[in-house]
Amino acid sequence: MKRFKIAKVLSLALAAVFAVSVFTTNASAASRADQYRRELTTEEVQCLYSMFDAKFYASANADVMDYYGFDYYTTDCDMTLFAHFLACGLWEERQPNAQFNVDVYATRNVDLRAAYGDDIVAYYVHYATHPEEVTWRVTPTLGDAFRNGITVYSVYDMVLGSTSAVKAGALPVQTVNYAPVLGIGVN
Repeated sequence: MKRFKIAKVLSLALAAVFAVSVFTTNASAASRADQYRRELTTEEVQCLYSMFDAKFYASANADVMDYYGFDYYTTDCDMTLFAHFLACGLWEERQPNAQFNVDVYATRNVDLRAAYGDDIVAYYVHYATHPEEVTWRVTPTLGDAFRNGITVYSVYDMVLGSTSAVKAGALPVQTVNYAPVLGIGVN
């Protein structure tokens, strides 16, 4: 009987710690995106639109589709999804298409990291305005980074002027053994 009470107390304590950590992480992620949010120029919006694939965005972001109550195949929602990307998705580091992940692009291109630091919009604009570099820059996807054993950090952890450093306390988005988006290393 005493073991049952101890197990019950430990289970409740563990559940409380888990709940606090989940809500704290989500709250800090939202505030982190808000910290970098700014007005976009017309040119930046045009660059982002040139990269945006509404069908991919809909399939990769079921939470957005649920929020708006959309069914992509029966609703013409491309502009609403793009508006969501501009208002939220961009700042939350969501992918605009299957070929571009801003965190991978920033992590793997040290010359850009040194030039742009944690300026998330600059990476998107650079990718959209330099198509000739696609032939020699690394593939900016989480799958490619994982296959090549690259630890990926958030673009918000990049340090302006540095080709190697990330901000103190930065936690990887993906490691060689942990790729949550790809479903690898998660039980």
